[in-house]
Amino acid sequence: MSELHSAHNQLEHCITAVKVDRKNNKEYILFVEHIEEPIVVHEDMFIKYRLMKGECLTSSLIAEIIEVNGKYMAYIKAIRYLGTKARSSRQIADYLKRHEFNEEHISHALERLQSDGYVNDEQYAIAFVQSKTRIQGKGRVRIAQDLKNRGISQNAIDMALLQLDEEDEFEAACREAMKKLRNLSGEDREIRRKLQLFLLRKGYTSGLIRKVMHFVENERKSNIDE
Repeated sequence: MSELHSAHNQLEHCITAVKVDRKNNKEYILFVEHIEEPIVVHEDMFIKYRLMKGECLTSSLIAEIIEVNGKYMAYIKAIRYLGTKARSSRQIADYLKRHEFNEEHISHALERLQSDGYVNDEQYAIAFVQSKTRIQGKGRVRIAQDLKNRGISQNAIDMALLQLDEEDEFEAACREAMKKLRNLSGEDREIRRKLQLFLLRKGYTSGLIRKVMHFVENERKSNIDE
């Protein structure tokens, strides 16, 4: 049995044709003897293994090429995905799954991305907290949920939120409240209710909302006095 297996691995398959993929000129399509489906490889693998027409390969070498190429393609795909903005490990894994990479290739790509410094969920969480607070005016409750949805660990979320300055969050909440206030009308009680619900949906804690409401009331009184 082992002799048959060894003989199969040593069986040579010659490349009968090579084409550049029209959809991606960084990939090559190989047509190989005794293999029904063509093999698609990245140009770096094409060069590394010298996969020219007429080249003959053993079954074991073909299996190696397919495996190495799969891991490399997953890594390259992830790098391109990261080109637009930072992503969490979960987001990258989900993206690669949608493009039909297997679990082993995804895991290998993530390990290499982390080793190369392209992916760091702790740093991602810190940057995410600062951005969502200052730019989008979100509160820590909403931010924590958004990070959880992106696969960030609870420990990383907690550490990132520890670096969120309470004064910065208060100022962001006040800005959002005053902006929303301009679009509200009706009786004071109804306005306060709507504003509190708005801040709650934004993800601010009840304690911070009370402080913001006090600030808003003072601002409204000042405007009336003027």
